[in-house]
Order: sequence, then structure tokens, then C-alpha cells
Amino acid sequence: MVLRTTSSRFNFGAMVIMACIGVFLALAFSNYFLLQRSGHIANTVRYQQERKLVKHELENQLMQFAHAQSQISDWDDSYDAFKGVIDEQFVSDNITNWLWVDFGILMTYVVTIENKTKIAVYKDKLLPPGSGENIIQDNLDLIKQARAKYLMEFSSDRPIPAAKLIKDILAKPRDGRFAWSVRTINGQLVCIIAQVVAPDRGVALKDFRPDILFTVRPIDKEYLVAASQKLMVKDLHFDYLNEVHEENGYMPIVPLPDGRIVHARWTSDQPSQTIWRQTLPVLAIPFILVAVALTLIAWRFSKMLHALQISEQQNRFLAMHDALTGLPNRLHFDLKLEQLIAQQKDAQCSIICLDLDRFKSVNDNFGHSAGDTVLSIVSQRISKRLGRAGLVARVGGDEFNILLFGKLDDEALQSLCDDLIAEVCVPIPMPDGIAEVGASIGVAKWPDDALTVKSVLRCADEALYASKINGRRRVSFAKSRARRSTDLASSAAQTQQLDESVDKLKGILARAS
Repeated sequence: MVLRTTSSRFNFGAMVIMACIGVFLALAFSNYFLLQRSGHIANTVRYQQERKLVKHELENQLMQFAHAQSQISDWDDSYDAFKGVIDEQFVSDNITNWLWVDFGILMTYVVTIENKTKIAVYKDKLLPPGSGENIIQDNLDLIKQARAKYLMEFSSDRPIPAAKLIKDILAKPRDGRFAWSVRTINGQLVCIIAQVVAPDRGVALKDFRPDILFTVRPIDKEYLVAASQKLMVKDLHFDYLNEVHEENGYMPIVPLPDGRIVHARWTSDQPSQTIWRQTLPVLAIPFILVAVALTLIAWRFSKMLHALQISEQQNRFLAMHDALTGLPNRLHFDLKLEQLIAQQKDAQCSIICLDLDRFKSVNDNFGHSAGDTVLSIVSQRISKRLGRAGLVARVGGDEFNILLFGKLDDEALQSLCDDLIAEVCVPIPMPDGIAEVGASIGVAKWPDDALTVKSVLRCADEALYASKINGRRRVSFAKSRARRSTDLASSAAQTQQLDESVDKLKGILARAS
């Protein structure tokens, strides 16, 4: 019952401590989740804002580029200058000097319906016809798109067997005559626009074999740095990926013929870091206070449980041990003997009952305090002599029981008992003199002398009584079961003979009368 009560107390204490830890962890997790969620929302909102800014900037640059080109492609004079014999003066005035100087257009080509270059300009230099056709072939999809889109928008009398149009993300002005992309030419990142050259005055569609104005504008580091500073984003650049990425810092722009997708990339700002830096100090104070309070509760409760545990251990010890000598008590001794007999049925053990002689005179002559001292010293002497060979217990005022493990013959038991008597009889110095006590011993063996705990203890007590009445300071062994049976049989025979003698005497007296 005591052990069960102690276990339930400790289980309850563990539950309380675990509850404190659970509250602490729940508070920590809730704060972490709140900050993490708030940071994620802030990061998402910031990314959406950055995406809009980047998209608006690219659309603005594209519109400026397209506007500069459309001033050539949508001009009647351009249409006339490019038909038949090329007007080189027109090209020099309006392309080599104007598009490069004012708009930074790196390459300009006029491409025929057969996809040949009739005009080729690099920066401000006019190149021979046919130049740059390798670039045209690499980007032929844009030229076909531009033609197909123009015919699709302005032709209503016949379907256009055009190639599949590639839809991009950015909005474009006058989309019907406009195809564009971000690509690399000769290892340099560029923006390309292909647009049909058509006059404002209109032209008969059935006789129209449109040329394409193909222009290339570089996207250099200076532009990217300036755009990053303008948009307040970090490391703006372009990547070519195999699939669409919608994560923070990615924005798909336009697909390429080889299946890759051009993405605008930048290092997205992380407002969550600012939230953590500004919020943590505010949350830290109540969090620390709660943590300290829970720690104090858990510490106080664990301390109380520790005190209860020590108290329970002391109570269990006192329930099974003698308070004066610290030796096991009678209950402890009996339980140990019962356990030994129950678990070692084929083994043997011996029980020694030891009683002090002249102990009453010590109390009378020196006082009860001296008697307690004598008992403590005698207990130490007996325990030291016995060692690990057995268990010694104080079972009464000056009575000790000793349980010896294993099988010992009578000679070994006699030697051990003589040593115990000698140890007990050593004089004990007292402040007012010397205390002297003796010892009488009774010995019984299990299972030779008895089979049960009570019977073997009774045999040892009877042997002890025999030692006392025969002069003290003696060792007496209990009679074995065989000898007791012989004694009982002899006593019965004597009784029977006595009865027969009485009967004979009665007969004689009857005849005499």
C-alpha cells in the first residue's frame, strides 16, 4: 500500500512537471507560429509588390523599345524606302544614326518574305545585304509570329495558316504586328522585337508581301543595376529555366523555341526578418517571465516530490529496521526467512537466537542511555563478525536473530557462535566505569529441525532457553525432528509401562482386600 501510494504521488508529480513543460512548449510554439505566419504573409505581400514593379518596368522598357521601332516600321517613307532599290540615304539618316544614337538599338535588320536580310545595320554601321542571316535563322520563330499576328489581325477574308503563337506574360502595344523575346546573341543578353513594315496609308492585303523590321537591343549590366536601384530590388537579372517557377523572386516572362522559359530573377526582400527583429524583444519579456514562472513551479514541485520521496524512503526504512541500531527488525527478518524458505526449497539455512546476559544491570548501573550505547556497539560487533554470511536483526530489547545463508555443519556453527559470544563479552568503556555483558545462543537449522518459519524460530527460541537455564554464555542446538520423534516414542513407551504397573498394583490391592 505504501509503495502504491508513493508511485501514484510520483506519477502525479511527473504529470504536473510535464504539464508545465507542455505549457512552456505550447507558448513557444504559438509565438513561433505567429511570427512565422506573419513573416510569410509579409514576404508574400512584398513579393507581389516586387512582381508588379518588375513587370511594370519591363513593360515600360518594352513599350519604349517598341515605340522607337514602330516609328520606322509604321512609316510610309520606310515602306517606300525598303521596296525595290534600297534608299541608302534614308537608311543612314533614320536607322544608323537615329535608332542607335537615340534608342541604343544594337542591331537592325529588314527581312524579306524569304527570310533574307536586305538591310543589316550594326550600331551605326551599314553592313552588306545578307549579313546577320544566322541571327535571323536562330530567331525565325519571332519573324513568323510577327507575320502571322499581322495577317490574323488585319485579314478577315481568309484564315491564316500561321504557326502556333507563343503567348508571353507582358502586355504589348499594337500586339497585332509585334513579336518579342529576351534571348542571348553572341553570349549577350538582348531584347528582340520583330514587327511588320507596313505603311499608315494602307495596302492591298492580297498583294502585300510584308517585310519584317528585326531589331536587337542589349540588356546590359548598367541597365540591370539601374533597374534594381529604381525598383528597390536586389540583383535583377534573367534566367532560362526548364519549367515555370512562381516562388518569391521569380517571374516567368516568355517561352523560348527550345522549351525553356525566360524568368526575371531578383533577390526578394524579406520583411519577415524585420518582423522577427522588432517583435522578438517585445515577446521576449513576457515569454521569459512565463518561462521563469513555470520553471519555478516545476522546481518547487520537484523539490517537494524529492522531499516526499526521502520521507517515504525513511518511513519504509523505519518500518523494516530498528531505529536505535539501524539493523533489520523482526518484520524484516521474518520476511527474509520466508522468502529464503520459499525460493530455496532444496537449500539449507540456520537461525541463531542471541540474547544478552546481564543487560539489565547496565541500565540499572549506568542508565538507559548507556544501555542504548551498549546495544549499538554490540550490534556493530555482531554485524562485523557476521559480514556477508548472513543477516542480523534486532527483534527485541536485548534480543538478536541471525539468519545464516547456505549449509553449515554443527562444528562451523559452533565456531561462529563462540566468536559471537567472545565479541559480545568484550568490556565496553563508559564515562562512569566499564559495562560488561554476555550472550546466550540458541541454534536451529532448516529444514533439519523444522519445516516452517514459525516452527524453526520456535526451535531456535527453545535452544536459547536451554542455554540460559544451563548457565548462560552457552550455545545450544535445537533437537532434530528425528530425535524429537525418538523422544516422543520413548515417552509414550514409558507412559504405557507406567499404566501397566498401575493396573497391576490395582489388581494386587483388590485381591488383598
